[in-house]
Amino acid sequence: MQQRDRGRSRRGGRGRGPRPVDDIRAGTQCVILLDCREGEPDRSGSEAVFEGFFDLETGEPRRSGTGIPRLRVGDERLWGFECWWRIDAEKTGLTDGDRTDLETSKRLLRGLLRDARRSTRIARS
Repeated sequence: MQQRDRGRSRRGGRGRGPRPVDDIRAGTQCVILLDCREGEPDRSGSEAVFEGFFDLETGEPRRSGTGIPRLRVGDERLWGFECWWRIDAEKTGLTDGDRTDLETSKRLLRGLLRDARRSTRIARS
């Protein structure tokens, strides 16, 4: 009896190998950290499901390197750039650590925006 090479599939081709740790697949549970869209409703803290990566203009499925992430929150779909979100495999929801990180990020962002406004005023003088 011959032993098969572990790197090959049954058909003799190369196996896919181990999946990367940061690989995200459709159906993965997520949580919306901050809804960055204008208006109502604010989905911050809501449970979401990752639907996959899609072309922004056509809505066709894409691979992770070439598409935009899309999430489903209830009956609504959000593009990944419309909100800050993270994978929530343990279904912990919005944690105290998330709130702290979010406030730190907002503070840093406000500082960057303030510095950018200052630098454009100095350049015009």
